[in-house]
This record gives sequence, C-alpha cells and structure tokens, in this order.
Amino acid sequence: MELWIGLAVCAVAVVLGIFALFSPRLRGARTPRGPKLSRTDALRLLGDRAANVTDAAMQRRGLSFVTIDELELAGVRMRPGAYVVMLAVITVGVALLGLVVALSIGSPLAWLVYALLVIAVPLSGRAVLGYRTRKRRAQFADQLDDTLQLISSGLRAGHSLARAIDAVSREAESPTAEEFARIINENRLGMDLGEAIMRAARRMKSDDLAWTSQAVDIHREVGGNLSEVLDHVSETIRERNQIRRQVATLSSEGRISANVLMALPIGIAIILSVVSPGYLTIFVTTTIGLVLVAVSVVLFIVGAVWMRSITRIKF
Repeated sequence: MELWIGLAVCAVAVVLGIFALFSPRLRGARTPRGPKLSRTDALRLLGDRAANVTDAAMQRRGLSFVTIDELELAGVRMRPGAYVVMLAVITVGVALLGLVVALSIGSPLAWLVYALLVIAVPLSGRAVLGYRTRKRRAQFADQLDDTLQLISSGLRAGHSLARAIDAVSREAESPTAEEFARIINENRLGMDLGEAIMRAARRMKSDDLAWTSQAVDIHREVGGNLSEVLDHVSETIRERNQIRRQVATLSSEGRISANVLMALPIGIAIILSVVSPGYLTIFVTTTIGLVLVAVSVVLFIVGAVWMRSITRIKF
C-alpha cells in the first residue's frame, strides 16, 4: 500500500511538471538567474504560473467554470485560474488514490464508486462556492440591523451618509465590512450612493438592504430625518431576524432527519462495498440489477427534492 501511495504522489508531481513544461506561456519563458528558491517558493511560483496560463486559456476560449464575482461572493480570495488549478490538482490526487483502492478491491461496484467520486470532486468545487455564498449572505443579513444602527449613530453625530458608511466599512465585521467598502469605492468612482447600495442589495440578495436604499432615495426627494428612518428600518429588520431564527429552530429537526435519510443509503453502500465487495455486485453485473439501480437513483433524487422543499421555508 505504501508503494501505491508513493506512486500516486509521484504521478501528481509528474502531471504538474508536464503541465508547467509544455504550457505555451511557460515554454517561451526563461527562468531568471538569481538565488536558489526554496521548495515552498518554487511550488508557489509554479502554482502562480499555472494559474496565469489557466486564466489566459479560459479568456481565450470563452470558458467560465467560475468567475471572479462568484469567488468574491463566496469570500474566496483567489483568481479563477488558481481555483481551477486547485480543483484539477485535487481531482488528480483523488483519482490516483481512488484508483489504488479500486485496484485493491477489484469489484465492479468499487469501480462504479470510483467513477462517481472522480466526477463528483470537480463538481463539488461549485457546491462549495454556493455553500460559502449562502453562508456569507446569511451572516450579512444577521449583521444588517447592527450596521444600520451604526450608520444612524454616525448621522446623529453630524457625519454625512457617505462618511457614516465609510466608518461601517472600517469598523464592522466581515462580510459587512467588505460589502460596504465596495459601496464606498463605487461611490468614489462616480456611482450614485443609492444605486451602489442597491447593487449591493442585489449582490447579497438582501431585501432589507434594498429597503434601506429606497429609504435613502426617498429622503433625498422629500427630506426628513434619515437617522430616524434608519432606526425604524433597523427595528423592522431585527424583528424579522428574530422570526427567521425561530423558524430555523423549529424546522431544524426536519432538516437533520432529511440529511440522515439521504446519507443512509450511500453510507450503507460504501460500507458494504468495503466489508463485503461481492455482496452488491449483482446490482452492477446483471440487467435487473442495473434497472433497480437506475430506479433507485431516480427515486433518491425525487425524495431529495421533496424533503428539501418541505424543510426549506422561505421567509
């Protein structure tokens, strides 16, 4: 087993070396003479060059597996090329290690699980971005009432709205600080402040922030005390967040039950394929077994969508 793992690691290194050697941009580049780089610096330089080549290739061919906006929404401080290279390296590593396991087991079911795993690894990159984006938006929604209170306090202290938002971008927690810093930067580049706030609301899918943008626009047209308006909006948002948390608490049991029911058949299949490889081979070696697997997958997807629609309450 140690021999196979060593061969897998060597294969990953060979793949990266071939990619760097035969890349069009790297092939014409000359390595500058200078002090010898450490192993960590050399790997970092190789990764940067691979990311540059990948970015250029995606731009040249119009490919968009992931965009810079999606990475920013997920809070991932990487370029699209670097993210794609990272997924490629992880996929190759998982493929080689899975190949070792599949060869050691030798059953058709193990090869089926291996193929599904190799396909699932790059797709999981998109799923991770979606999860991080949803989590970041939820954090932004939870912080918004305190953010509006901070802006209202700045207005009472005599600051302008732009100055109060700038204070939020420097004092608030993430992700509120990043989003309000983007609002200030867009305003400094010439965009209207209300439009910049609305763009942030659409980016974070926040109806509460959209109401704040509308309140700012109405205040500009008819005048009035904006700090008092923001206090009322903040109070409304706080009450909505309390109801949202209560709904999430009451529906948590259903979500956990759905996750357990969805993970149970997959976990049992994996355990049986390792403990008794020949027990499930009938499902991948016979016609009736393949039909039953196809029907099970369809019912599995239907059940997943059904349970998700039941336990996901839109508020």
